[in-house]
Amino acid sequence: MNVLEQQLDEYRRNDDGSIIQGAAHTSRILNHKYRNKIIINAYTKLNKLDIYYDSIACCGASGMMVVPQIAELLKKNIILVRKQIDGYSDFLVEGSATNQYIIIDDLVCSGNTVKHIIKNIRRETPRSKCVGVYCYMPEESSYRNCPEYCERDLGIPYL
Repeated sequence: MNVLEQQLDEYRRNDDGSIIQGAAHTSRILNHKYRNKIIINAYTKLNKLDIYYDSIACCGASGMMVVPQIAELLKKNIILVRKQIDGYSDFLVEGSATNQYIIIDDLVCSGNTVKHIIKNIRRETPRSKCVGVYCYMPEESSYRNCPEYCERDLGIPYL
């Protein structure tokens, strides 16, 4: 089938008919209807957790599209961990020093982003502790069917 003849996934189309370009998981975040559902679902689930954490850590543009709204609803601090130092900031880790935090990410596959976040926050605040990772696109996560493997592989619970 010709690419022009393919049906477009609903999340790739804006209300005005324009098309959202990008990877499947990024396109969902760029569509405000899907992004709002993701934020509400994350708030609902995270608000029920019986664990203490004072901050939410994220990495990358997709995290910064949802974490500020989730953190505001939950009354938590935000920690942004950059993938690398760039021209925008001289800091790899920005935000409040933390005691305990969770990581919110779009998907967890290799665990490299989670490891990067934990390593760099620990470098800045050695006593801080990651108490879990929440994947806001669980259908994209390697741990969706076996969440217990997240603790085995990454040392933290899959929330």
